[in-house]
Amino acid sequence: MKRLVAIILVLSFLVQPVMGEYVDIVLSYPQNVEKGEEIEITFEIINQSNDMLWDGTILIEESFMNDYKSFIQSDRDYQNNPIKFSTVEPGKSFKETFVLKFNKDMPLNEAKFNIELKCGKGPCRGGCRPFYLAKLVYITLLEKRAEAVLGLDVNEFTSYKGETLEIPFTLKNSGEIRMENIKVEIKGDILSDEVINIPYLNSGEETSKTLFVSIDDNTSKVSFAPIVVARFQEQSGKEGMVYKNIEIKVDEKEIIKETNTSEVNTDISKEVKNQPSFLFYFFLFLSIVAIIAVIIFLIYLFKR
Repeated sequence: MKRLVAIILVLSFLVQPVMGEYVDIVLSYPQNVEKGEEIEITFEIINQSNDMLWDGTILIEESFMNDYKSFIQSDRDYQNNPIKFSTVEPGKSFKETFVLKFNKDMPLNEAKFNIELKCGKGPCRGGCRPFYLAKLVYITLLEKRAEAVLGLDVNEFTSYKGETLEIPFTLKNSGEIRMENIKVEIKGDILSDEVINIPYLNSGEETSKTLFVSIDDNTSKVSFAPIVVARFQEQSGKEGMVYKNIEIKVDEKEIIKETNTSEVNTDISKEVKNQPSFLFYFFLFLSIVAIIAVIIFLIYLFKR
């Protein structure tokens, strides 16, 4: 029993210092990065063990670099020319920085890879053992985009058969990069008379145009529900689209019967023609007065 207790005490004495030592990698890097922007990933190797770290190599995870090397730019080839150190003594640290950028055509929205340390660990170079440590890097990759905003004053329109309807709109680039080859049209159960082509809109710019829709005189539909759609491209070749739903109501024109109006006008004319005018009665009155005056004058002459 005493021997067992003694063995346990010796083992605890030997193990205790080892449990308290460690080697760690501390990373510093931005969590969100715009594609195409240069970034720095700083690492610090901290040796709090009782052993020396020998002939260390620090590199970005090889499998990640093999898959996406063509989408990553840097002034230094970190695969063929990795960061190295000769020794890191107990209680000391080693600090360095990877400088690189992810291209705009990087096919990932997030970059996940390890920063790896490979070295020897022990009291001397000849007597050290292999040591490996990795720390994960997780970066969200943001992408500058052209964002279109399509504006309409109203969404409901009314027109008559056989007429051409005007539909004004505004288109704004609210994104961060230029959009090109813009085409705006009406599609669906009725089409616009033409496609409006806009060469480009820079970030923050907007334009106002008008689409025209001809309503067929022989259509039997009383309403249409098409969309106003704007398609565009970014400089990288990526395509975008924005649209608005609209409703077009079709009314019948009111037909005025000309025959009825003519008949009414003819009847009125006849009535007017058949009625004696005021002048007729006035001249008749004057004639009667004149005759009476002549008779009175003749009587007066005879009496003399």
